[in-house]
Amino acid sequence: MISRNRENLAALSDEAVALALKAGQAEAFDELVRRHQGRVYAVAYRMTSNREDALDVTQEVFIKSYRRISMWQPTGGFVPWLLRLTTNQSIDHLRRRRRRRHETLDGVPGHGPGRIETEPAKGGTEHDVRANEIGARVQAALDVLSPAQRSVFVLRHYQGLQLAEIAPILGCTVGSVKVHLFRALKKLQKELADLRAG
Repeated sequence: MISRNRENLAALSDEAVALALKAGQAEAFDELVRRHQGRVYAVAYRMTSNREDALDVTQEVFIKSYRRISMWQPTGGFVPWLLRLTTNQSIDHLRRRRRRRHETLDGVPGHGPGRIETEPAKGGTEHDVRANEIGARVQAALDVLSPAQRSVFVLRHYQGLQLAEIAPILGCTVGSVKVHLFRALKKLQKELADLRAG
């Protein structure tokens, strides 16, 4: 019976599964997690630059989505709502992390920001090593962006969303998204200028 419910849920759209969860069908939550945990983790990782933080954010996002499903409205689509939770949770996590860092590192001379973790390069070719180094530099450079700029950049360049899709996720206009993206790109060009020269 449970496996049949899972099969039925697997054939439904995200919105239909979310409506099933809203109606109290517990298996619907498992289906939504199965479908979207990779995407939520990817956004959280790009936002936090840290595997453990991204896992924490991902877990918190799904807990919040379960608790707040009654607030979700199908007119806006489920994925934009979930990505809004993810970006907001990531921003909150970054703010808490910065506060903790300031509290614990006050007065410690020469202590810089935390180590950036990156996914290890697959294989050992020179191209793979260089690509991994560039990826690490780009990920580290995201720290110079404001939370809004970082959110727009991650959703546009890592998730491939259109500006019109990003605007409702962040609760702003397309014009604001364009401004945030423009400023993010200018800052990243400045941070990564030596890569272009090299």
